[in-house]
Amino acid sequence: MTTKTRTDLYLSRTTETALREYVRCHHDRFRTTSQAAEHLLARALMSPVDEGREALLVPHLVRAVRETVREEVTAQVHPFLDRQTHRLAMLLVQSGKDAYRAARIAEVALGHLLADPAHAARVAEEARLQAGARYRPGDPPPGRPARPPGDRE
Repeated sequence: MTTKTRTDLYLSRTTETALREYVRCHHDRFRTTSQAAEHLLARALMSPVDEGREALLVPHLVRAVRETVREEVTAQVHPFLDRQTHRLAMLLVQSGKDAYRAARIAEVALGHLLADPAHAARVAEEARLQAGARYRPGDPPPGRPARPPGDRE
C-alpha cells in the first residue's frame, strides 16, 4: 500500500475548471478530483519532454498543424471553386446567346407586325446602338480583336 500525503494547491479558476471538466469527462477512471489531479501531475512530472524542449516544439507543431489545415482546405475548396467558375462562365455565354436569339425573334416579330421588314431592321439597329457596342453581335468586346468574317460561335 502506498502512503499518501495531503498537499494544498492553489489553482487559478481556469485550471480548476479544466480539472473539474477532466474529472467529469473521465468519471469512469477517476472517482475524485484528487485522483485525477494526481494522475495528471504524475504524468506531467514523468514526461520525457521538459519545459525547455516543449517551448521549442510548440511553435513548430502549431506551424505544421496550420500548414496541414491550410493545404487540406485548399485541396477541398479549389476544385469546387473551379467547377463553379466554369459553370458561371457557361451560364454567361448561354445567356448571351439566348439574348441574341431573343433580339432576332423580336426583330422578325416586329417585321411581321409592321409589315415592313426593312423598318423593323432599322428599329432593331437603333435599339442595338442605344444598348452600346458591348451588346451588338459581331462587335468584339473592348480590348479584343475582331472575329474573322463568317466565324460564328
